[in-house]
Amino acid sequence: MPTALVIAPGTPPALLGRALSDGGVLVHRLADPSPALAAAAETVYDLLVLCGLAVDQQQDIVSRFHLHRRWRLVPVLYTLHPATPGIAIPGTFRPEMDALVRGDYEDIALQRRITAMAREGVAQADLVVAGQFELDPIRSVLRVPGSEVGLTEREAEILAILLSHPNRTVSAAEIIERGWGTEADARYLQILRRHVSNIRRKLDRTPAARSVRTVRGAGYRFDSRLAG
Repeated sequence: MPTALVIAPGTPPALLGRALSDGGVLVHRLADPSPALAAAAETVYDLLVLCGLAVDQQQDIVSRFHLHRRWRLVPVLYTLHPATPGIAIPGTFRPEMDALVRGDYEDIALQRRITAMAREGVAQADLVVAGQFELDPIRSVLRVPGSEVGLTEREAEILAILLSHPNRTVSAAEIIERGWGTEADARYLQILRRHVSNIRRKLDRTPAARSVRTVRGAGYRFDSRLAG
């Protein structure tokens, strides 16, 4: 069942806690984010909703959740009170997965938005981590120290396989079987080589520039020890 964490200061005590919404989403409402932050390493939701908070407070809360890798995959619904003049966008806002709307929690339109975003939540997805590198499989982004590298979905699939076995050679046949669901042949080997070449080009001038290695006659590896 999809889950949503709603942080809304001023929520009446009788409404705090867990409740099933009409849209089939289990909503956990808190007036203070402290309990959820304390449990963030173990408990992840499909959606984080921030209501009745100033922009700097929203940014601070999200930054603290993002100290935990899996929380970086959770979409955030930032809400502004309808009477708030202008629109201030928090620095933690990610347009590709977050949303910024006006409204109170009790608004039907806002509750429908919460239901829709929670159902699309990706809180159970995991980052693929190797040393100082993090691959976000949902956004197809490789985070390297100091920057992010955008990838195609296929490039992200290939890197996920290599990062899952850092400093070990993975055969081209295994990558093709896992990535394409088919046996390796001359055509797919050529396609794989082209994708690997594109990955290397994108990683050029980053700390991972030399990390994707070809092991001749054997396959490929992501060597985190060559970072620098």
